[in-house]
Amino acid sequence: MTISGEFPTSYFSTPAATLDPKLFQGRELQGWARTGILSLLYGFLGKTYRHAELWSHAWLAGSGVSYQWSADRNPSDLDCLVGIDYEQFRKANPEYRGLSDTEISEQLNEDFRTELQLETENWNGYELTFYVNPGATDIRTIKPYAAYDLKYNEWTVHPDPNVHPPTNPAWETVAANDASFAKQVTMRFTQALQDVQLAQNIPNKRNAEAKLENAGQQATSLYDEIHTNRSEAFSPRGEGYADFHNYRWQAGKRTGSIQELRAVRQAVKNIQESKAQELYGSELPDANTLIRRAALNRRP
Repeated sequence: MTISGEFPTSYFSTPAATLDPKLFQGRELQGWARTGILSLLYGFLGKTYRHAELWSHAWLAGSGVSYQWSADRNPSDLDCLVGIDYEQFRKANPEYRGLSDTEISEQLNEDFRTELQLETENWNGYELTFYVNPGATDIRTIKPYAAYDLKYNEWTVHPDPNVHPPTNPAWETVAANDASFAKQVTMRFTQALQDVQLAQNIPNKRNAEAKLENAGQQATSLYDEIHTNRSEAFSPRGEGYADFHNYRWQAGKRTGSIQELRAVRQAVKNIQESKAQELYGSELPDANTLIRRAALNRRP
């Protein structure tokens, strides 16, 4: 499970001379991309929600529409961020009136993640992800790298051809500490998992399970901290591209620590799902998800 080496990331890459020529002709998004993404989005939303064109606004954002698009990754990243007019959403879909803006965003994101993303993991060579940022009805509030308005076919936030990541020795120290901890906790988790599988008696198995749980909790906690804080970087309170929390996330991807922590986190989730399947016959969602689904009379 340990991941070694340095990994290419758009954030630390040298800006290209042009925008991605597969997506753009000069600085205008090519028609096939714009119509294709909008058709995917509104075709999907139309299956569950009414009048999506009245309450949603879609942008392409992030490194994929910046000059730092050319990092070696296949498929390439492409983010479609969806702004929601929550008042109009509730008027069109009155069964959601009891949900807060955040809960509506969470429900849409759950739908995107569990249903639409299965179709877009490799869309024309791009890993196309749809996401709603709560409170970002106007995308400029979250300070994106760049943002191309799919509705009006124009730039809302123009990409900077001369952008470079910030340099800060203190930030580099934090990233190095993250990488060291991620490697250690991954090794402890992997060893404990092997010990659980090879244990010859109950005391040894219980001891190995305790070590496994401890390492899993530590890895999950650090991953969630870095990931959550990165989301804060792209919020009205953050600094966007130049925010420390974005740097920490991107540096973690470059060293492989994010990938290691994510792998442990997924292994923990798999173990928990397996136990829940044995006890209850199915995976149990977290409490907030259960409450939100109950309010909508959705599946448990």
